[in-house]
Amino acid sequence: MWHFQKIDPVTFLSNFRFITYVGSGGKTAFIELCARGLSRRGKSVAITTTTKIFAREPYVLVEDGAEWTKNLGFMRIGKAISQGKLTGLEFDEIERLGRVYDFVLIEADGAKGKPMKFPAPYEPVIPPLSEMICVLCGLDGLLGRVDEKIFRWELFSQATGIDGAAPVTPQVFLRFFSGDTLLKGVDIERCTVVLNKYDMLRDRGLALELAKEIIQKTGVQNVIVASLFFNVFYLVSRGQKTDNR
Repeated sequence: MWHFQKIDPVTFLSNFRFITYVGSGGKTAFIELCARGLSRRGKSVAITTTTKIFAREPYVLVEDGAEWTKNLGFMRIGKAISQGKLTGLEFDEIERLGRVYDFVLIEADGAKGKPMKFPAPYEPVIPPLSEMICVLCGLDGLLGRVDEKIFRWELFSQATGIDGAAPVTPQVFLRFFSGDTLLKGVDIERCTVVLNKYDMLRDRGLALELAKEIIQKTGVQNVIVASLFFNVFYLVSRGQKTDNR
């Protein structure tokens, strides 16, 4: 039996202290939404990275020792600043943040703003302590060509034989939920897929069908069909209904 229900993603994720975000199509926006939602509930939140994130205020650097100060609300934390970005922390430094902050949100991937991505050999950089891994992908990838919508599309073409001029069909989209693509290095038992920008689809029912296909194909327990722009989130799952009180 399939379940389809509107949820608050902050409530859904609030049982996990270390949450890692990978993939494409809205990672930073989703992290910010989660951080603000948790901080409104009186929780302290560290936003950090194993790669790079923009050095937007408020932020501090680990080298300054400032991560040991528990802040109300949220704080971005990096090792140093390079070309306007906070550089990534080591796994042990992230673990130390968890001793101070109520929640640690980790951006562990990059996609240069593209809705879809194929990982390089060194990506993603997922900390072993991750209690939940949110795998994001933009449904607006279905509105264009492979070379327009996929970050590192050349690597994707080499791996699949699909030409850059080919359209991103639902079949091509589903190919990304494989162990060499968006699910690379991801523990399925600790994974939630987030399909963002469903509001951009002409046939919004397609988002639900893709969510079901992903669950059947991968064994992932939950898929969130989302519109971050409109702040609307639907949980698609199979089996016992999730309590989202």
